[in-house]
Amino acid sequence: DVAARSGSYSLGHSQAELDRLSVQARLIEPVTRRFFVDAGISPGMRVLDVGSGAGDVALLVRELVGPDGGVVGADRASTALVVARERARSMTNVTFLDGDPSEMSFPESFDAVVGRYVLMHQPDPVAVVRKLLAHLRPGGIVVFHEPYRAGIRSFPPLAAYDRGWELVDETFRRSGADPVMGIKLHATFVAAGLPPPSMRMESVIAGGASCSDVVHFEMDVVGTLVPEMERLGV
Repeated sequence: DVAARSGSYSLGHSQAELDRLSVQARLIEPVTRRFFVDAGISPGMRVLDVGSGAGDVALLVRELVGPDGGVVGADRASTALVVARERARSMTNVTFLDGDPSEMSFPESFDAVVGRYVLMHQPDPVAVVRKLLAHLRPGGIVVFHEPYRAGIRSFPPLAAYDRGWELVDETFRRSGADPVMGIKLHATFVAAGLPPPSMRMESVIAGGASCSDVVHFEMDVVGTLVPEMERLGV
């Protein structure tokens, strides 16, 4: 991820983690799609996807911009980009580049800069957003989908589930990530020199026989983070 240089991206890019991300993408893609559409991502746009990983967000944006638009995804995780490039092998309007997009240069400006679960891993989100603005055309769109993990809970309370997400949050915090970055987007955008953003919160919620993916959405992160938990003494 773009955050790997700071050491705050603790999830890694193992095959198990890439598999987990596919479950995550299936659950939160409808939310991200609504955010991006409402923000104005539309056909014909040229979009920069920050911290592309395995390419889920870039491929979603490709659908929104259509054949006349284009998407450039950038990430420092070459392992994940191998997967992203394979997924986009037959697509002519999606490109994935190795590197930190906040430090890169591009031949053309973009109509929009987007990202999902990226700013939470930055030691200085304001500085990152400010640098990314250099790639944006005047009047362009900046839209980030970030988590607000303070709302995670089970009902009736399930001790193992609640202990699991508490461990994840503590590991994120100790590794330098911010599990409640979503609620800080307003302050971050304004401090970076942007107008006050419109904001909205959506939750993934389910119960009974339909909740398997939602349980895995959270609890698989616990498995991914066990080595980091041990390293940090969580």
